[in-house]
Amino acid sequence: MKVSKIHLLLLALLLLWASLSGCAMQRYAVAPDPKPRLDHAKALETQSPVNALEEYMKIAKEYGSGDAKSAEETKKFREIAGDALSRAVTFGYTTIDPKRLNDPTLSDLARKELEALQFQAGDKALMAARDLVYQYGDTQASMRANESKYGDGEQLPLKVALERRIDSRNSRIYNYKIIDSMIKLTGSNPYFSYWFALLCVAVIAKGVTLPLTLKSTKSQREMAKIQPLIKKLQDEYKDDKATLNTKMMEVYKEHNINPLAGCFPMLIQLPFFIWVYTSIRYYEFHFAHGYFFWIHPSIGGHFKGMLGGNLSEFDIILTLIYAASNIVTMRMTPSPDPQQAQQQKQMSVMMTLMMLYMFLIYKWSSAFTLYWIMTNVIGAWQSYVYIYKPNRLEAEAKAANEKVVEVKAKPVTSPSSDGNPPVRKMTNRNKKKR
Repeated sequence: MKVSKIHLLLLALLLLWASLSGCAMQRYAVAPDPKPRLDHAKALETQSPVNALEEYMKIAKEYGSGDAKSAEETKKFREIAGDALSRAVTFGYTTIDPKRLNDPTLSDLARKELEALQFQAGDKALMAARDLVYQYGDTQASMRANESKYGDGEQLPLKVALERRIDSRNSRIYNYKIIDSMIKLTGSNPYFSYWFALLCVAVIAKGVTLPLTLKSTKSQREMAKIQPLIKKLQDEYKDDKATLNTKMMEVYKEHNINPLAGCFPMLIQLPFFIWVYTSIRYYEFHFAHGYFFWIHPSIGGHFKGMLGGNLSEFDIILTLIYAASNIVTMRMTPSPDPQQAQQQKQMSVMMTLMMLYMFLIYKWSSAFTLYWIMTNVIGAWQSYVYIYKPNRLEAEAKAANEKVVEVKAKPVTSPSSDGNPPVRKMTNRNKKKR
């Protein structure tokens, strides 16, 4: 029985849901009194701030999934988890205080070490803040953290104050300044400037890397064309690896193919994509001023953790659109080998599920998700124009030529009047005219 593609995709999504549910259902045996664990984490604050944050988050994870015997104990464990996360966020907020970097007594080396520490502490504290708001919003610790009593000269909730400090720290980085300049050029319009800046970055990124992408794709297709020869050599010299390698290099040289040519262009693109990724992450919290269709406080603000109220928050709809666009983009590059084509389809689903899992776990901002959707759409268009369409026209032309050759190869026949099989007409070109 042949399974349709949609059934395979649904099955994969079901397995993903089951794996996530299995992770959520894991239960930990925890002590009724969390004070020793919390005191240990508190002691780590002066010794190793990053380890202290990790210990707080570990306590929250274990008690949040503690093996409770009753509903009252479940509520108690959730309060403990919320308290641990609140402590992590508060400590992280204190650690990344920008005033500490302005201390004139700090040496250049000490200032660099403090900056590195603040980056790590800020990222972990932000993860804890998101868990506190989205998973433990009903706890007393979360309600206290939501009180507007934090901030540098402002009265803000703890998570918002933390994001403001991280944003202030990132504003000194040139990656941040580039995107900030693009947004200011369009007037910092919340309904246009922010998503338009992401579109500009996506267009530039795909435009710069297009020649390398085409070169990599061309090399991969050339490699696919000689796979029958390579497979034949592998079967013939399966017991002689040295001779096999020599013969394979001869085939590559004969067809003027570099087996590593398909990898180099992708490796060259990697630093550029990392730069784009870090630029958007640095500007992530400033995207709180930007909106995009349903991503608005009037809609998404009522579904915290599911729909985004602004472009700095996670949005499940954008995440699912990203997953669909990712599959389409990865399938827009056809393969001449049917077996490789099937593997490519399976890989597109697996890669998409892996990325979808990361988006759901880390709850990346809508701005980051929207950028990748735009990148996928532009990539799909490029693949259609420069790869898919030319390959389809080439295949159609090849099929038409083969059909013409087949028609010409057929002998000219005439039907027989007595019902016997047709007899081929013979002509004598050397016969003289009379």
